[in-house]
Amino acid sequence: MTFSFPVISADSHITEPPDCYTAHIDPAWRDRAPHMVSDDARGDMFVIPGMSRPIAMGLVAAAGKPAEELTVSGVSFDELHRSGWDANYRIADQQRDGVAAEVIYPTVGMMICNHPDADFKHAAFTAYNRWIADYCSVAPDRLLGCGQTALRSVDEGIADLQRIADLGLRGVMMPGEPATWSEDGSGDYDDPMWDPFWQAAIDLGLPLSFHILTSRASAFESRPRGPRINGFLAIIRGIQDIMGTLTSRWCVLRLMLAGCRTTCTAWITHGSDIETGWRPASNYSGYRRSTSQSTFTPRSKMTGRRFVSPSR
Repeated sequence: MTFSFPVISADSHITEPPDCYTAHIDPAWRDRAPHMVSDDARGDMFVIPGMSRPIAMGLVAAAGKPAEELTVSGVSFDELHRSGWDANYRIADQQRDGVAAEVIYPTVGMMICNHPDADFKHAAFTAYNRWIADYCSVAPDRLLGCGQTALRSVDEGIADLQRIADLGLRGVMMPGEPATWSEDGSGDYDDPMWDPFWQAAIDLGLPLSFHILTSRASAFESRPRGPRINGFLAIIRGIQDIMGTLTSRWCVLRLMLAGCRTTCTAWITHGSDIETGWRPASNYSGYRRSTSQSTFTPRSKMTGRRFVSPSR
């Protein structure tokens, strides 16, 4: 398949293989590493010590399946699209589908963002970064991997950014809340204490992405208030105000919101306008123009893609 413009997926995912964490985590954490188990009824599942529910593999890589074949449980890892964990197969699928490149996120790693133990998250994310760097090394110009950081402190977060860049990864999937966050609201992303972190991301040229399912507010462990869609969009609702603060102070910081639909743009813009006291009507007409010209077309037999054309 060919297109008249380069097609880049801005929100693709891998499928963590059974040894993604166990083979790459630091030895002190190996006995507690996320790992896959098999169940006769529920199929293969990732167990994350410290989280109450395992992650069934049924919908982890279900793109391309007819709706009547979709099932959460009863699926084995061997049934999943190999492209999700074998980069050579993914490149072949890119060639077949006419895809120039993909921005790649974790899958199990999204849920680990909700883990209550920041030290555990740090160990798991370090392991994942090692695995995804190796995966993307097959074709670093086409497989644009995003690393992860637990953000236990500002200084460590900055060091993580440097390590992620040194691994050749192209961006960072941020946890919904930093580990420094407190119930009184201090230590959150809009706290000036994080200013050196934002500056480091700018200096390294690393885009920072906020993805759904990475916030405790949207974890499967708790039931969201209101309709189910509230849980899906909880990560965006949770950061819309602080994102407005950040974008007003860090105009060259590159942020990405993934899996949250283009409607989030209006929320972030609105928050930024309130912070700066600047609300021109053209700002919102520009939003309408930009969203109407975006192209989002999920069509993949891998883990899933959302396509955008950089020429539009």
